[in-house]
Amino acid sequence: MATVAPVTAAPALAHRVAERLPHRDGNAWTAVPYAAWWTTRPAARLTQAGRPGALVLAVHPWHTEVAWQLDDREPYEPDLRLDRMAPEPVVRETLRLVLPRLDDAAAVAYSHRPVEAENARLWHLNLIGSAVRAHGAATLYRVGAQPNSHSVAWGTAGVRYAVTLVGANPACDLSLTGPVAAVERVLPLFLPEPAAETPRFPMREMRTRLTRRLGAHLTQFTAVDQLDDGGLTFGSSTGPFGYVAPPADPIARVRDTTPVAAELHGVGIDHLVHLAATLSR
Repeated sequence: MATVAPVTAAPALAHRVAERLPHRDGNAWTAVPYAAWWTTRPAARLTQAGRPGALVLAVHPWHTEVAWQLDDREPYEPDLRLDRMAPEPVVRETLRLVLPRLDDAAAVAYSHRPVEAENARLWHLNLIGSAVRAHGAATLYRVGAQPNSHSVAWGTAGVRYAVTLVGANPACDLSLTGPVAAVERVLPLFLPEPAAETPRFPMREMRTRLTRRLGAHLTQFTAVDQLDDGGLTFGSSTGPFGYVAPPADPIARVRDTTPVAAELHGVGIDHLVHLAATLSR
């Protein structure tokens, strides 16, 4: 067995990350020293009262590593390796990629227990709704279109949002409709940071002005493809992914106010709570 360096103090980065992760029912994250199995570098265990599992964060000279932990899952390697040392990008990618996987694993215990699954679903939606209402938006709860589903919806500045949870799955479906300029501002919040060099985008393959505009915008962040129906898909299996519906009028000119409908899948509950202020104005 590999020797592990003695644990003396949690890295300062871990405390800064814990301060920026969103609270749940008033409970903040805390960081304590921890010996990560995969490294002898300084590490910390981040926990939140009332929440199953934890995060393990290790700090290296030029990068940060994060893993998720449950009682029956001790991480032997990081789930996220990020070439960043500032707390903001570490928090961003943890919310996008790590916490949804922790929540998903924790929810498996309720997947065959309908009452507990529904209670968890409604509680998670209320976390999102409460965060949105705290920033002035009015919310509407309703039964979802799919079996065993519920949603919370709100609108602001001409954009309509709806978050849906199905069964015991804690990964949210987020739909938004509104002016293309507003949708273009929102979608990148859930996508990887822009690449240093934007890949070449196959503009000639896009059939409409709207898909050409949105395709050129989204390809800065992630892979984009056009479907047979004229809509766009974007994202990857390692994080939130989505779809932009084809335009109502394929030959119309595109302006910032042109209406567009998009949807995102695999969005974390905490990520939406974290972005509540942005999604409420």
